[in-house]
Amino acid sequence: MIPKIEITDVGYSVPDTEQINNGTWEMIDDSFGGNVSRVQGSPQYQLNTSWTAVIKDCYDKLVYLANQYDPRYAQGIFQDAIGELYFLTRKLATRSQCPVVFEGLSGAPIPEGFAVQDLSGRTWRTNGTYNIGSNGKVTITVTCDEAGAIEALPNSIVVIPTSINGLDRVYNEDSAVMGYDEESRVDFEVRRKESVAINSKMTDSATLGAVLAVRDVVDAYVISNPTDATVTVGSTNYPLIRNSICVSVVGGNDYDVAKAAFIKAGTGCSWNGNTDVTVIAEDYPSNPPQYPIKILRPDFLDIWVKVIVKDKDAISYTIEQEVINHILTSAASGENKVRIGKDFIPADYICGMPKIGLKGIVASTDNATWVNEIPIGIDQFPSLNSFRISIEES
Repeated sequence: MIPKIEITDVGYSVPDTEQINNGTWEMIDDSFGGNVSRVQGSPQYQLNTSWTAVIKDCYDKLVYLANQYDPRYAQGIFQDAIGELYFLTRKLATRSQCPVVFEGLSGAPIPEGFAVQDLSGRTWRTNGTYNIGSNGKVTITVTCDEAGAIEALPNSIVVIPTSINGLDRVYNEDSAVMGYDEESRVDFEVRRKESVAINSKMTDSATLGAVLAVRDVVDAYVISNPTDATVTVGSTNYPLIRNSICVSVVGGNDYDVAKAAFIKAGTGCSWNGNTDVTVIAEDYPSNPPQYPIKILRPDFLDIWVKVIVKDKDAISYTIEQEVINHILTSAASGENKVRIGKDFIPADYICGMPKIGLKGIVASTDNATWVNEIPIGIDQFPSLNSFRISIEES
């Protein structure tokens, strides 16, 4: 007889194709009195093959359905449903971001949402309101209107479509940090794990979960200092003042991020960072209290990757682009995604590469000194694009 699916303490136990095939032959033998010919091409052979395929497909779908109730394996609408239990929704495609220098008259205001353009005609907008400094400059992170992995090379965001008083010119010294496509299954599951404390307060985990849920946030890192002295953390020795919390975040609106951090971290602590935001309490009908909050906008750290092969001439242009796209995709999503405070290890991207006679893979922050690992501080976010990935022979 056809073996059945068994539900055990460790999950489904499903018969393989050969076991199902033998079971259907037994049914055919029993139905026709035994000794039925199993010659390939005969009607009964075709009938048995079709039955086996249909039953195997049914069993596979049952296993797939069972896995959708496990957060570790759920995908699509099933994963979305599990996310609803945690008050999470899948993030849509995120937008590329780039630090842009605004030059002009000292004190001149740059409003939130002010538009600049790159040489390709794409529009980028400021994430907050700023004033040009006493040195005639201010660096503002701008976000691309177009979602997805949009690249911008240095000195490509230079167009001011609408003039404002006191602003002379704009330019980007660094490449943009590319946005991502719609949140993948793996990234959504990682965020679900990091949000389990989202309903609590006064913990780093709760603050992290809340900030990661803010629209257009690409990544975040939260750490606190409960001691009475200033301490330094991470590879850059970033200082945390006494009894304080640091919310380092890429992406998202300044106010939305600060508000989420304020709600979860509370008002009794000090804040670290380079961006000042005034959060207004919403629980008062009039004269609501205002709280000065700091968030840390990390510097974008340009990273070059060199893939070393035995014979570059043996690698076609198509394969070369496949290698570059593999590294970019792996760095944008999954367990090897680049993150604030997470060391960059180029060897993490070897798995999944096509056969290219690989001898090694190294990385650099200046395109001169090459290493196997780059430490990343809590005030840094790795920036990688296709123009800084090369394949070289050695």
